[in-house]
Amino acid sequence: MVDTGVDSPAAFDERMREEAAEAGRAALEASLQRFTHEQRDAFWNAIGLYYSTRRHPGADEAAAQPTVTAA
Repeated sequence: MVDTGVDSPAAFDERMREEAAEAGRAALEASLQRFTHEQRDAFWNAIGLYYSTRRHPGADEAAAQPTVTAA
């Protein structure tokens, strides 16, 4: 197989998603720096509560997957 240096469409999409996610995380961290430590903790707690109540996009798919627990 000859490597032409060109990403497949799927690899390109994955790379773009990863770069966008990294940029989003960096922007979020930068914006949270203006708040106190307690305010940042409250923010992350609210995010955790939101996702733990399964009201987020994709919750139906996550709920349908069985969970594996260690014995």
